Amino acid sequence: MSAPPDPRFGRPRTLVFGIGAQKSATSWLDKYLRSHPEVCLPVRKEQHYWSTRRPPAGDARRAWVREKLAKIEARGPLERLTRTARRRAADAAWRLTDVMLRHEAAGHAAYADVLFQRYDGEPVAGEVTPEYALLGAADIAEMAALGRDVRFVFIMRDPVDRLKSGVRQQVRKTLGPEAVTPETVAARLRAALADPDDPAMARSRYDRTIERFERVVPRERMFYLFFETMFRQEEMDRLTDFLGIGRRAAPVERKVHPGVRAEVAFPAALEAEAAAALRPVYDFVRARFGDAVPAAWRPAEAPERPAVASVA
Repeated sequence: MSAPPDPRFGRPRTLVFGIGAQKSATSWLDKYLRSHPEVCLPVRKEQHYWSTRRPPAGDARRAWVREKLAKIEARGPLERLTRTARRRAADAAWRLTDVMLRHEAAGHAAYADVLFQRYDGEPVAGEVTPEYALLGAADIAEMAALGRDVRFVFIMRDPVDRLKSGVRQQVRKTLGPEAVTPETVAARLRAALADPDDPAMARSRYDRTIERFERVVPRERMFYLFFETMFRQEEMDRLTDFLGIGRRAAPVERKVHPGVRAEVAFPAALEAEAAAALRPVYDFVRARFGDAVPAAWRPAEAPERPAVASVA
């Protein structure tokens, strides 16, 4: 760290970061935390601050934010005057985000501007960005050093289900909704399976995420949930106890982005190949969490992935 953290990071008793996994109800978690009177989250979900610090990783994100900001600045005087306070705060958040993603402020001060835009003395502050599950040790160490008590929340979903959902989302975002066909998503999944470092695969490698974080963060400051069992009041009570805040009723009957669309299916043989490729994740999670692993996860006896012969 080139400079001491901005002193604002020391104001809350606890900093909390939701680090994923992507497509595992992180939006639901964000809404629950921001509804709690003892928690302050930024105006917008997913700051991507830590995941854009190594160029060119943040180029696309910065360009996207600049496009959003250009639309805001193009509004006429009357439209600006009639904006509600909530929308004015959202506009201000985009401006702060634009500055933050330049990564020019010492001590992460521009990040603090975003994180504490509406801070009002709450004991817990933080943010949720699923991309943080892919961070390296150096960034994790800087996050962990921001305050006196820095904690992390990680949600795990059946690795193959998460992979399939992530592949569908990637096709939808990059090629458009009309491109989400059985052929397109199957081709994208095959490409991910062929490359162990593909981000879609990496996001389902919970074993690697947990090992990276726990090499830097004390285990007692890590909190784990399972997507399939988290929509229960007792699970949210565990979370609030972990954060040292009051228990609060959770909308456990309502999921965020539960995949209500008629989802495009994958060939059974391709799903079996994905299960074999992700077998180390199933083995790691079951060895680590035992009976807490949801019964809905794929069987532990998934076959080993067949070896691929090298071509001379």
